[in-house]
Order: sequence, then C-alpha cells, then structure tokens
Amino acid sequence: MRGIIRYCGVLFVAVTLHASALAGPIVATKSGAIEGVDRGGVLAFLGVPFAAPPVRNLRWRPPAPVAPWTGARPAKRFGPDCIQEPMSSPPGPGFINSTSENCLYLNVWRPRASGDRRPVMVWIHGGAFIMGAGSFPSYDGGAFASRGVILVTLNYRLGRFGTFAHPALRREQGDHPVADFGLLDQIAALAWVRDNIASFGGDASNVTIFGESAGASSVNFLMASPLAEGLFAKAIAQSGGSSSDLKTFAAAEAEGAAWAKTAGVAEDIKALRALPADRVWDGPVTVVASPVIDGTVVTQSTDDAFHAGAFARIPYLVGANSQEESLLRWLPGLDEAFLKTLGERGDAALSLYETEGLDRKSAVAKLWGEAAMVEPARFRARQTARRGVATWLYRYGYVPDAAPETTTGAGHDAEIEVVFANPDQRWPKPWSTRDAAIAETIQGYWINFARTGNPNGPGLPTWPAYTLANDTLMAFSKVGPVATEGFGKSRLDLLEAAYADRKSWTPAP
Repeated sequence: MRGIIRYCGVLFVAVTLHASALAGPIVATKSGAIEGVDRGGVLAFLGVPFAAPPVRNLRWRPPAPVAPWTGARPAKRFGPDCIQEPMSSPPGPGFINSTSENCLYLNVWRPRASGDRRPVMVWIHGGAFIMGAGSFPSYDGGAFASRGVILVTLNYRLGRFGTFAHPALRREQGDHPVADFGLLDQIAALAWVRDNIASFGGDASNVTIFGESAGASSVNFLMASPLAEGLFAKAIAQSGGSSSDLKTFAAAEAEGAAWAKTAGVAEDIKALRALPADRVWDGPVTVVASPVIDGTVVTQSTDDAFHAGAFARIPYLVGANSQEESLLRWLPGLDEAFLKTLGERGDAALSLYETEGLDRKSAVAKLWGEAAMVEPARFRARQTARRGVATWLYRYGYVPDAAPETTTGAGHDAEIEVVFANPDQRWPKPWSTRDAAIAETIQGYWINFARTGNPNGPGLPTWPAYTLANDTLMAFSKVGPVATEGFGKSRLDLLEAAYADRKSWTPAP
C-alpha cells in the first residue's frame, strides 16, 4: 500500500510539474490575471475582454467596465467576432470565429524577451463599419512583436449595434446623447491599453493608433473626438477617405424610430433591447454604417474638423493606394453618379485622366477612386502640415510577385499584408524575395514612426516630411520607395477645389 501511495505521490508531482511547464505566460491586468500562449519569440494574449458584454440592458449603451475575475483567465484563442455583414469568402470574420453580440475583446502580441516601455501600436480594423474583426489572419501581430513592438487589435460594435439613435434612447441619455457606440468601444479599448499595457512591457505614453478604410476613418474620428484626447500619441490613416456626408443626430434618430416601428416595438426601449440579435441585424446591409454627428462622440465631420484645425496635434502618417477604384466592384455605378455631381468641373477633371491614356470607363473609375481616397489623404496631410504637425504622405502601388497575373494595381486594402508582413492567404503563390523585402521596408517605416514619430531610420530610403511647399509623398512600387514631388497635382487640385466649392471653403494655399 505504501508503494502505491508513494507511486501516486510521484505521479501527482510529475503531472503537476508537466502542467506547470505547459502553462502559458501570465500577465496581471486591472481586472485579473490572463494566461496567453507562447509562440516562440512572441507571446500572444487573445480574446481579452476590455468591456462588459454589450447585451440585454447594456445594448446601445456606452461600454461598461469588465467584471473582475479570480485566477488566471485563459487568453489563448480569439473571442467572438461582432455580429456583422458576412464576408464573401474565408478567411474573413465569421468564418474562423463565431459571431456574437458579446464581442468586446482585444488581442495583444508582445516580444517574448523581457523589456519595458516598448512602443505600442493599436490596430483598428476596416470593413465599412458593417464587418471586420481583430481576429482576421492578416492582422496577426507576430511580425510586429518580433521587431520589438506591442501590437493590439480589437473588436468594436458594427452596423445597427454600433451606430443607432432613437427618441427613447435620447430621453434616457439626457444632455449627452450618444449614437456612436462603436467609436466608444474603440475609446474604451484605448483606455484599457492606457491602464494595462505597462504589464505587457508597453509604454502607455507612446501609443500609435492605425487602421485602414473604416479603421482609418476611425483614426480620424478619434483624432477629432474630445472623448479620445490623450489616449494616443501618433496616428496612421491608411485609405480612410472622406467623412463629408455624415447624418445629423436628428436624421439618425428619425431613421432609428422608423426601423423600431417596423420591428414592432416603436417607443419601448426595453423591448428594443430585448429583441433577438438577428432581428437587430435584419438582413443584408448595403450601405456604410458610418458614425453620425451626435454632438458627444462626434461633434462634426472629420473633413470639417481637419479644415478647422480641430484635431489632435500629433505626428500623422496618411496615404492611399494606386487602384482605390477596386471598391467599385461592390459599388457599381457610383463613379458615374459622382462625376455628375462635379458639373462643369467633371469634364475638366475627366480630360486630365483621359490624358493619362485611359479610356472613358477607366478614367471615370480612376477619377472616383482618387476623389474617394487619394485626394482626401492629401487634403488631411495639407491640413495637418499647414499647422506645423509632423506629417508624412504615401502612395502604395506595389503589386506582389505572388499576386495573380491579372492584378494591375494595388487595390483598396492591398497594403495591409505588407504592413503586417503577413502574406495574403488568397494569393496563388508564396511571397518572393522582393515581396518579403518590401514588407520589411514598409513595416520598418511604420515601426520607426511608432517609436519616434518619424518613419525614417537606418537602412531605409529617406522619406521627406510632407509640407505645403514640397508636396512630396513616398511612392511604393516595384522599384522600391521613391520620394515623389507633386504626384497628380493638377488632378487632385481640381478635385479639392470642387469639394471646397461644395463646402464653401477656401482651399489651403
């Protein structure tokens, strides 16, 4: 019997030591300890709650604090993606992970090597405010972490869960009406980073927010929102476009009331919050669910805010891609409709594109793509630079060797794979040596910017800061990074003047 007891005791100790050896890295947060996963040179902490689940009575409310827990909470897999418009094919959000209204989770990658006060980069995903998630494979932060950065991705409420106004909600909210719950989620995640990132070795005073498309638009909203002040020190906006057509709170409220009536609950906010989630997301969403001017989170469009100088005066890196008209695949006819809004300027603008050797169809598409993304990027660079803000402008036109042979330019979101150094899983071939090199270069610029507020550093071609006088951007293409002065100046000047006419602005000198 003693032999059996001794054997069992030895076995217990062996199992305990083995389990301890398999335990992941543990970090203490303000809400409790979390246990991540060791990926060799990188530690990952996935599915970390940064706010209470926004369900039932917390639906359409600002994010609430997380309930503390005891013990080490597992953080080895992504939390659910937010309910959203399904992407067309894997590996998009909703294919790898489940979707849920309980979706306010973030993910942290950090170097395995010990160290303190590392630069922090917080990625805000795109997806027209109706889809996307921090779990998307292209956003894996391993490559950033392996180069000494703490990388954070996050989820935020989408569609009608993220942007919603209703008379009953306004009565509940009092003097500070809110319609932009998704942006409040982003702000809550940044507050979590401020309060917890030191435990991961990050420097809470050196946080860079960056994002693409709706994520870049979010970056610009956060730069102009009084509620986000002080939560980040630098910003990168990749193809963020304009925000000229935001709904007023009154219009959003009328729209919300009309929808509630069709849902059969009219003025009853308790009944609205009790609706099943699939009733709230009631079918395909065909328009961008942009934030609205609620006067609390968003006080004006970011176009107006940047024009007026009402934005955070922090280092700013901004740009767009060479083939932004790729978005017309999902927005057919929008280019011709936009051309009509330009009136007489439209003919002059179109002639400039046709001079580039494009047929009319291609010229109209290119005009729309530059008006949608390229001109707004230069406009924001002009507004920040004219106020003495350190500004860098880029144009991404690199086409990977791994891309299909039919790929003729860098479409909307094409730069993401090189920024994160994660090859696109949909390409038919693996990355070439040149593909890997451009990724190392561009990610190097982004990391330098996060560290110092300047993308330049040893071993990289010089990227001149943008000024009104030099009008210089960095062009990324097959020949590598090339500083280029006055890119598309006549075209972009005309588009900016047309926009200024509609806004009754005087364009920047």
